[in-house]
Amino acid sequence: MPKLINKTLIAIIFFVLALSACQQRPKNVLSERNMTAVLVDMHLLEGTLDTKGIGNSQFDLKSKYFNSILEKYNITQADFDSSVVWYTKNPKTYADIYIDVNKRLTKLQIEIKKGKYHSIDSTDIKKFKLNIWNKPINYHFAKDSTRTQLNFEILNTGLMYGDVYILKFKEFISRQDSCTDRFVVLRINYYNGSSDSVFTKTYNDGLTKRYTIQLPAYKKLKIKSISGKLLGCKTYKGTFHAVVDSISLTRMFNSLIQDSLRKVVQKVDPTNYLTPDQKRMNSILLNKSNLKNNAIKKRD
Repeated sequence: MPKLINKTLIAIIFFVLALSACQQRPKNVLSERNMTAVLVDMHLLEGTLDTKGIGNSQFDLKSKYFNSILEKYNITQADFDSSVVWYTKNPKTYADIYIDVNKRLTKLQIEIKKGKYHSIDSTDIKKFKLNIWNKPINYHFAKDSTRTQLNFEILNTGLMYGDVYILKFKEFISRQDSCTDRFVVLRINYYNGSSDSVFTKTYNDGLTKRYTIQLPAYKKLKIKSISGKLLGCKTYKGTFHAVVDSISLTRMFNSLIQDSLRKVVQKVDPTNYLTPDQKRMNSILLNKSNLKNNAIKKRD
């Protein structure tokens, strides 16, 4: 009988301790249910941004996406940070949360593989992809070639806020190449002198690798050009041996909203930067775009 009483007392003590622990959670700390939901959305977003080429080097852009999750759950960054700190100090509860997060993500992954979410996005139907690369698509640099970082700049009057620029290429750098801290960079240059950029590291491992870099034009500014470096490096001593192949620079845009986007940008910056020849070319492109849009609307 005493043993039974002792077991009962122990059970009651554990129950009270667990209850008091739950009650000790501060008001500004998310509940386990809400914390789980927020973390699931954040992991999904992280995966989506990775597939679109938006990495940690684009911190400002990534922050905008993650802030939208906070707004969705009507919480602040301080609320989320406080929750992370509190749950970190309560590892067992935090572990339970992540077990649930992992279950949800695994379930979603299975459902995606089964085709449950393969619906057609009607906005994608209106998206156009145009290769604006107007330079050689292949470069071969032997050991006696003059060192270059292979800078490029693409001028195009059709570049617009809302575009997504996708740089693709294959690259081989010999192990004997003397360049250090190798990288590739892609930039959007605006007429007001500012720019956005994204970069990725490359390696002289003697292997041919395929690279894809994606950069969205999210600023409501007039775009002057797209530029970058395909063989960027910090220092070099002499030996140069690299191959860059199959280069393309795709401009992805929605042709049906170009006029609307142009008006938005014009309100922000009414300055006309185009030369007379560029104005005429822009007018021709605009007329072609309008004819294409009208044909699409009639077809729909």
